[in-house]
Order: sequence, then C-alpha cells, then structure tokens
Amino acid sequence: MNPPPKRIHGPLIDKEPMLDNRMHMPEKYLLGCPSIDTQHELIFALANEMVYAQQQGEDSYDLEAIFLSLKGYARTHFQHEESFMQRIGFPGIENHLREHRALVQRVTALHESFEQASSQDEKREIGGTVAVLLRTWLEHHIAEVDRELCRYLEEQGCELP
Repeated sequence: MNPPPKRIHGPLIDKEPMLDNRMHMPEKYLLGCPSIDTQHELIFALANEMVYAQQQGEDSYDLEAIFLSLKGYARTHFQHEESFMQRIGFPGIENHLREHRALVQRVTALHESFEQASSQDEKREIGGTVAVLLRTWLEHHIAEVDRELCRYLEEQGCELP
C-alpha cells in the first residue's frame, strides 16, 4: 500500500492518483493563457485537497485550513483576472465579475455553515458540497467564461497573461 500523498494546506504536491474521483484539470480547460492556466490548476488542486480531507475523515482543522486557502486563493485569482480585464477593456467584464462574486458568496456561506456545524460528519459533508460546487463551477467558468476572455485577447492581438 502506498503512503498518502504529501500535502500542504493547499494543493497536492504529489501527482500520483489517489482517489477515483480526484479532479484533474483536463487539457480541454487549458486556455493558452499561462498565468491563468497555472492559477486554474492550483484551484483544481485545492478542490482535490478538500475532497481528500473530507473523504479521509480529516479533523476540522485540516478542512478549515483548506477552506481558508481556497477562499484566499480564489480572491487572488479573481483580482488578477479582473484587473487584467479592466486594463484591456474586456466587453464581457460585467458577466465575468458577476460569476466571480456569486462563487465567493456561495463559498463564504458554506464556510460560515462549516464554522457553525456541530459535528465532524456535518463538516465533512459541507467539505464534499464545496468540492462538488467547485467542480461544477470550474468546468463551466473555464470552458465558457474564461475561454471567452482568451478568445477576445487573441482577436485583439493582446499578449496572453
């Protein structure tokens, strides 16, 4: 039996498969914008960390640390994308910002529920809900909304971030 992957409070640093439902960032989600692709890969890794901790019955400290990493990194990623979109005058910025805000609000509400949960089982269930939310959101947001941004950059002849 292999030992569990080394973990930090954030992404997995061991790339070996560990769970059947581990979220890999499929190649179809690579946008060709190196900095954005790297940030998306990190968000997928944080979601994996949440799934792993939730399924392995990690204590609430580990789940809490992952939640905080996820919230912080999502904000950093969104600020990066948003400042870039403003700088280039991206016409789809309002829709993009709306999606970012909706995810932050949903994750914040789930984090509050997590902090108020009365049992480890309830906390693990919330962790699972976050993982599913992220999988669904990432697949839609990257495939449609971020791809629209990258298409605009290419059409305008802008350098990809």
